[in-house]
Amino acid sequence: MSNQNIKAEVTKITKQLSLEDANDIFYKIILEKKLEQAEQDIQQGKVYTTDEAKEKLKRWFR
Repeated sequence: MSNQNIKAEVTKITKQLSLEDANDIFYKIILEKKLEQAEQDIQQGKVYTTDEAKEKLKRWFR
């Protein structure tokens, strides 16, 4: 689905919903996009081993 189609659909739906419901919709759209990107990264081999991830986390949480 193109970004323009998503925007039009969300605009239509959010006019009928409360702000809280609209926030839920935006959250789900963002989550879906991030999951799609993660799947592409995996297919392209852009991943870390468990040991590499642990090492990165150690640096972040010093």
